[in-house]
Amino acid sequence: MSKTDTQIGIRVTSEFKAALEAQAQKERRTVSNLILKVMEEYLEAQKSAE
Repeated sequence: MSKTDTQIGIRVTSEFKAALEAQAQKERRTVSNLILKVMEEYLEAQKSAE
């Protein structure tokens, strides 16, 4: 994966963060990598739906 050069900050509940961390651990990913993967898949699905 290429190195990213920008950042996006978001605020989430502590429960949501815990769920993200648990899922990332299951997939042996970082939380950031999990979020990036999910968002890439979402954007690709939106592009395909057009």
